[in-house]
Amino acid sequence: MVRVFAPASVGNVGPGFDVLGMAITGPGDTVEAEWTDTPGVRIVQITGDDGALPLDANKNTAGIAAREMLKVCGATKGVALRIHKGVPGTGLGSSAASAVAGAFAVNALLDQPLPKEAVLPACIEGERFVSGGVFLDNLAAALYGGVVTCHTGMRTAWRVGTIPGLQVVVVTPAARVLTRESRGALAERIPMHGFVHNMAAACAMVAAVARKDAITFGRAIDDQVVEPQRARLIKGFERVKAAAIGAGALGCSISGAGASVFAVCERPGQAERVGVAMATAFANADMGCTVTLAEMDGEGARVL
Repeated sequence: MVRVFAPASVGNVGPGFDVLGMAITGPGDTVEAEWTDTPGVRIVQITGDDGALPLDANKNTAGIAAREMLKVCGATKGVALRIHKGVPGTGLGSSAASAVAGAFAVNALLDQPLPKEAVLPACIEGERFVSGGVFLDNLAAALYGGVVTCHTGMRTAWRVGTIPGLQVVVVTPAARVLTRESRGALAERIPMHGFVHNMAAACAMVAAVARKDAITFGRAIDDQVVEPQRARLIKGFERVKAAAIGAGALGCSISGAGASVFAVCERPGQAERVGVAMATAFANADMGCTVTLAEMDGEGARVL
């Protein structure tokens, strides 16, 4: 038997729509797996989901990813899974963490596990069942750890690295935002100046990670294209963002499709103040929330 963990993640990381992802410490999904004599995947138990997820492996993100990984490695045996969901709310790559944990658990059972790059295709299939498309930002972050940059057309991603000590504040409101609703809010055409700004900001973030430059990384979290269109889906977002910046955050934006909101800071004490300010702003909008204080998770999926 093996027990693996895949961390939660921040998709887009502001201006990097469908291109940048960032794994965070703390929340994540855990999967226990063991070989069985019966071919295929069987899900024995799911906890932490309040009964929302199916035990049918062919309708479960982790189950599908595990099934695809069995095909990749040519296994003739089957596998039994026990899944514990540990990613709160929406906007933190919950389905991606499940897909990665399911595929990675099967890989970890092998006498000679394959490199993470070989696991990614199985993860893609698991995530596609939920999202309806190929989206790599959360998947690659959960698998590789740190900040990743992705190329959907090539179906691949690259780990850029981490910024040690950078504090990540994630505030998850009680309300949920469905990915399809969030994508439906986006315009089909955008102004050229917005496209150029976001591309420059995303490139600056990659350079900042390479240089371990927390200040540039935070200040480049400035999405002038997607965030303005999605802000209305998150009650109180504008006030929450203003509260974060006012309390000392270097940058703040919507995490993935929402409803979670993230901010980054240089120091732990600063992060605590930012978290309180953001939670207060949500409370003033009559919205309950949970606050997660984290850092970049530099390891990604791993065997526990």
